[in-house]
Amino acid sequence: MHANAIHDLVDGTVVAAVMPLTAADSGADRGVPVLTPLTDLARRPVAGRASVALVDEHEVFADPPTALRGIAAVRERGFAVAVRVADSASRATVVLALVEPEVVVVPAEAFVASDVRAATTLLSLRAHCERTNSVVLAEGVDSDLHRQAALAHGIDFGCGAALHTAESEADPSSPNGGLFREPTWSAPLDDATATPFRILSAGRERVRSGKGLLVSMSADLEVRAEKAGPDTVALGTFQHHDHFTGAARRRWMSMADTLAHVAVFAVGFGASVSGPNLVRIEPHDPLVDEWNVILLGESFACALSALDLHRRTAGGEREFEYVVSYDRGAVARAARATLTRPRPAPVEAPPSP
Repeated sequence: MHANAIHDLVDGTVVAAVMPLTAADSGADRGVPVLTPLTDLARRPVAGRASVALVDEHEVFADPPTALRGIAAVRERGFAVAVRVADSASRATVVLALVEPEVVVVPAEAFVASDVRAATTLLSLRAHCERTNSVVLAEGVDSDLHRQAALAHGIDFGCGAALHTAESEADPSSPNGGLFREPTWSAPLDDATATPFRILSAGRERVRSGKGLLVSMSADLEVRAEKAGPDTVALGTFQHHDHFTGAARRRWMSMADTLAHVAVFAVGFGASVSGPNLVRIEPHDPLVDEWNVILLGESFACALSALDLHRRTAGGEREFEYVVSYDRGAVARAARATLTRPRPAPVEAPPSP
């Protein structure tokens, strides 16, 4: 990030600091928040709660389970979260939904650019901010053109060479109220035992059905997934590994070749060399009783979540209670609850004879 201080774009007040900082130059000591890399904040205690955990968009996509578990851990300690997004509209949209950050860091150049890609990214950002009241920072404000463009987009804060102010001029008692002028509201923090069905069924009608209908609905969603864009996250829970066979397995393996992150969860999975990320879950995990297909993309979000009732219908099929939701926020929560589950130690593949 350019420069070590974040300024109010109007009056130049220093409202936050950026790591790395020396021990003698702590933003908390100056009464302003400090943006600290998530990995650093997770590894060591921080005095007070002035820090904001900073994670890059590419870190979330590179390893969603690890990144989201780290974010959940620092949030439990009371810290806000900042995400640095790039200029990929589809990826930024998915990351913002998954993380629900209180602060979004955007390249200042995006506010100057007039191409469709930049405009799409900024429109996605506006939607997120309207829903959560998040703070936006323009990164790399290295000219007055950058500053004016950010202001024209309604951005109040930034950092960069054009905003350099001597540290002695930092005034955390700005009449504007600092970095967090107003409260932000992100998705509720679900506890570690939350499951997709528990999240998605709250306040929604539950319908009872045999397995046959759920198979058809799942197949339809799996086909839609491949048309939802390359930055889509697709998650499936199949209860037991022997349910993950035939056409369903072929569809999920195909998705793994085209989508950003594909993972399938079930009891009994071992080491996997190819195809989707096959995640083994413990037999006592409540997720074992659920059948889920969760899709989160740029413009499409849907989840089918079914609870096994462990009995048979009049026709002899396994009976489930299910819900379907297109609520993006609820779908993102269901995805987080799945991705952040505690994972057993990996099972190594047996040696070749």
